[in-house]
Amino acid sequence: MKFEGVTKRYRTERTKYRSLRADAAGLVKRLSGGEMTSHRQEMEALSDIDLEIPAGTTSAIVGRNGAGKSTALRLISRITYPSEGRVRVRGRVGALIEVGAGVHPELSGRENIGLYGSFLGFSRSEIKQRFDRIVEFAEIEPAVDMAVKFYSTGMKLRLGFAIASFLEPAVFIVDESLAVGDGAFQAKCINRMQELGSLGTTIVFVSHELAAVEALCERAIWLDRGRLVEVGPIGDVLRAYSRSLDEGLALDGGDTEAGLRCTRATTSNALGDLTSTFEVGESLTLDLRFDGRAVLTGPEITLRITDGEREDLIECGSPSGELSGSPVGPSWSATCTIDSLPLNPRMYQLWCRVAAGSPLQREMEWQEIVAFRVRPPTEWAEGRTMTSIAGPPVAVATKWKIDP
Repeated sequence: MKFEGVTKRYRTERTKYRSLRADAAGLVKRLSGGEMTSHRQEMEALSDIDLEIPAGTTSAIVGRNGAGKSTALRLISRITYPSEGRVRVRGRVGALIEVGAGVHPELSGRENIGLYGSFLGFSRSEIKQRFDRIVEFAEIEPAVDMAVKFYSTGMKLRLGFAIASFLEPAVFIVDESLAVGDGAFQAKCINRMQELGSLGTTIVFVSHELAAVEALCERAIWLDRGRLVEVGPIGDVLRAYSRSLDEGLALDGGDTEAGLRCTRATTSNALGDLTSTFEVGESLTLDLRFDGRAVLTGPEITLRITDGEREDLIECGSPSGELSGSPVGPSWSATCTIDSLPLNPRMYQLWCRVAAGSPLQREMEWQEIVAFRVRPPTEWAEGRTMTSIAGPPVAVATKWKIDP
């Protein structure tokens, strides 16, 4: 599998809210033959990628949100095509990029297996030979003749993975959608991927949970903002990637009159050591550096934590009035400590927004400032470590007492 000078651009429509008067003026201008102002922009998801993934290897693509990981998988699976360059892939591709991918909601499970197999060039007898194993793995025997639109999210995931993995793909790719499944099914998926790897299938895996990545893959591909940073043995690349997170970020942002930008963000543990890796319930301290062009009065900082898959998980902010009336800047710093991270193992992103003045005005819009990883506690079993991306992201401390 080869990427040869691959660049992928997407056209985006910049949302702009207008008044009724502006819409009416635009309509008159269009009817009179005048030129309309275009709000279309191009976003470069991948930029000049040269990469070779040897046949029969198991590789992970790692990087922060927006790095281009999912775009790379879509190019491999031929869901989309490069804007420039060429992607060369030999053989059948089995893909699970999102829940329900590869299955038609109006067809039954049985019909979907037949349809997918025929697309891949299997005869009816060849599909029939594999049918029972697919249904058994997906655990959908009672619902195999029911329309997929009535399946639960977990059933769709199981069916999509089973179809993609049991129809003998030469290349098998899996995105973060695997996190939707429960722990037991994830363990089955990991085992099945290991089986495919032992049979010579080329596997490309994307996950924010580095423990699962390291357990499954032998090579890693590190992308950042659409560019290739490093390719090599899994341990070497993950160490370099983790170091980049530990060192903090040089950040851009803040298109406001104050010109406020968060120019550095680092995370450290309770001992004061810079790190981007924490255990469940561990303390995290965030140090921020801001640079602007003006003095601010009474800034209030709001933080959000996301995991790239769901809406905001946690929001917290500096106490209202903490710096009321106090001027800061143009350059200034702030520190926030979360005494106990209530998060399950996976990768997370921290976002920041700043408002100041009376009344409060936005001085810096939401900006992703740093990523950090929560790893499984050392007492967790190895089997659970491999499936630690299962379940909801938020964890709570509990105390139990069971009376016999």
